[in-house]
Amino acid sequence: MKISNTTPNYINQVYAGQIGNIANQTLKSQKPADEITDSINFSDQTKTLQKINKAMENEPADRKKYVADIKQKIETDQYNINAETIAEKLVGSIMDQFG
Repeated sequence: MKISNTTPNYINQVYAGQIGNIANQTLKSQKPADEITDSINFSDQTKTLQKINKAMENEPADRKKYVADIKQKIETDQYNINAETIAEKLVGSIMDQFG
């Protein structure tokens, strides 16, 4: 039996061809970069927060006057805080949140 140097080269060529075919099949199965898309779905709470944020950007016209009046009352010690009303609103908002 005669062993020549061409046998290892033949084996290497066949092996390299198999690897090349696997790589080509993998590349063909992937989508091109322009077809890949990302998507995102926001929860209902996030959508609500986005609406609130957008509404806050559009400040009502009389809001500046209202804030200026409160500032002036605070500076002249004429602004009175009703602790009972604040407590009722706090408890009401907590009850709304937790049922």
